[in-house]
Amino acid sequence: MVIFGITACTRKPENQTVPENRVYVTAQPALAAEFVVPVRLSGILGTRQQMKLSFKTGGIIKQVYIQEGDNVKKGQTLVSLDLSEIKAQAKQASIGLEKASRDLKRAKNLYADSVATLEQYQDARSAYELARAQKQIADFNLSHSTIKAPADGKIQKVLVEANEMIAPGYPAIVFASSENDWVVRVAMTDKDVVRFSPGDSAIITMDAYPGDTLIAEIAELGVLADPVTGTYESELQILDPMPGFRTGFICRAWVFPKQTQKGVLVPMDALLDAKDNKAVVYIFINGKAEKRDVITGTVKEGDVLVTSGIAAGDSLIVSGAPYITGDANVVLKK
Repeated sequence: MVIFGITACTRKPENQTVPENRVYVTAQPALAAEFVVPVRLSGILGTRQQMKLSFKTGGIIKQVYIQEGDNVKKGQTLVSLDLSEIKAQAKQASIGLEKASRDLKRAKNLYADSVATLEQYQDARSAYELARAQKQIADFNLSHSTIKAPADGKIQKVLVEANEMIAPGYPAIVFASSENDWVVRVAMTDKDVVRFSPGDSAIITMDAYPGDTLIAEIAELGVLADPVTGTYESELQILDPMPGFRTGFICRAWVFPKQTQKGVLVPMDALLDAKDNKAVVYIFINGKAEKRDVITGTVKEGDVLVTSGIAAGDSLIVSGAPYITGDANVVLKK
């Protein structure tokens, strides 16, 4: 009797039903979109033609005519050597050429009179050619014992002082030509460099000119990776330079590729388990929620560009998606 009484108390009424697992959601159509996604980079301002000027021969610095930051004109004298020794060498070569010329003339006349042999005449001629070459070398060294500006430009760095000894080919002046365009040198990753082409546009900002935005374009893309960083140094040419530009200004750049990213716009609230450009969304189809794996791209104003997994026009579940389970009865809110 006790067992029967317990069994009777636990029996369910035949008309009692199990509550349905309902999830109320909202949905909206996925919209097609096409974005130009810029790449943000940082770089250093410089000119396309920057060179280190040096002397052909060594010697003692006689005078430095300029200072760092000076604007100079083409042909203007920048630094000169003490020419005492070089002029003496040029005079020595000149005297040697005069003597060789007289010897050649005398040997030629003697050879014509059959007094000198052909060998003697040829030796005199060789001595003359040697003396003339030595004179050309001396004159060349003399002309390159003064550094002159190769073009209109600005002095970036002065590396010598008067009365210092300088070796042949050692840099004396760092010179930047203003006849060429100002560029921003940036380092691009391999993933970015393949997206761009010469002529793609860019926007430049600098701390030196707060509030100013400069328009630029890609002038050159790197073709050889830096062995340390693995990046490719590229140049962005500024189309309208500022008059106060100086080499070394820190720049920030937004570079816009001609290629665009196509996909559909998805509200950020509709994405689940987003990680590493992957996420999950639910699509409302025939009264049911269908789970989709998607590939995400750029984020813009609270929406995410989805490049794969759904198509424009799909009914995308926005709110309520986190509560959907495998046996859920999905109901659209009116």
